[in-house]
Amino acid sequence: MFTALELRNQLRFALDAENSDHYRDDMDIIPAINAAIKWLTSVVNSAYGQDKIGEEFFRELSTSGVFRTSDTSRVSLAIFPSEVWSILAVYPKPVTRKITGVPAPVTPDNTRSYFLNDKLHLTAETSCKRLNLEEWATNYGNPFEAGYQGNQICDDLKLYAYLTPINYQQTSTSYKTQELEIRPSIVNQEVTIFWAKKPTQIVTLNDEINFPHSVFQLLFDKALNYIAYKQGDQTNLFGVTSQDINQLLNVL
Repeated sequence: MFTALELRNQLRFALDAENSDHYRDDMDIIPAINAAIKWLTSVVNSAYGQDKIGEEFFRELSTSGVFRTSDTSRVSLAIFPSEVWSILAVYPKPVTRKITGVPAPVTPDNTRSYFLNDKLHLTAETSCKRLNLEEWATNYGNPFEAGYQGNQICDDLKLYAYLTPINYQQTSTSYKTQELEIRPSIVNQEVTIFWAKKPTQIVTLNDEINFPHSVFQLLFDKALNYIAYKQGDQTNLFGVTSQDINQLLNVL
């Protein structure tokens, strides 16, 4: 990772404005960096969706947490301590340890999921396979596939799976959020989830940019492009093309 200040200094050097007030940090530099972050996020989404980059790209943004599932074996994205960009792994029934000095959260409602900030993930014996919507339905009654929910085989032989977060439109308006579901069901039990935090916009030049340093030049080029051409509508800036994806792959 690197700071916005590093990027700003490089931009000012390229613009020959190290000691000039022609380009303001608040009006020009910071908006340009944020525009470049938004563009790169879109490029990464496209490349990851096409299986052109691996999970190692998210190492600067990767984190984990222990959760308790709801009565429907789901975990709401709304309770994550940071905004989720991508789910990296799901471990059902992990081995965890109590974190000393951290009080256990109150979990009175079994119909909801909870983030257990007092628990530390240690290890796990099983992981979940990610399924798409079609696989989620067809695997339900197939004992040879991950996500099987029946009783034709013993629990020890069942393979776990999870469905990409879906908005199930709960009755309560305050509970309309995307939820990740795990099968075979683990009702009100612990699960460890690894995820990549969504890159945030910077507010000051002291803020960190949580992308790998290898994409520094990409962000620099795009921020410089924004400043130089003043693309107010940002239409061309955010359009992700195959050339953008190839450019990303070349630097990784």
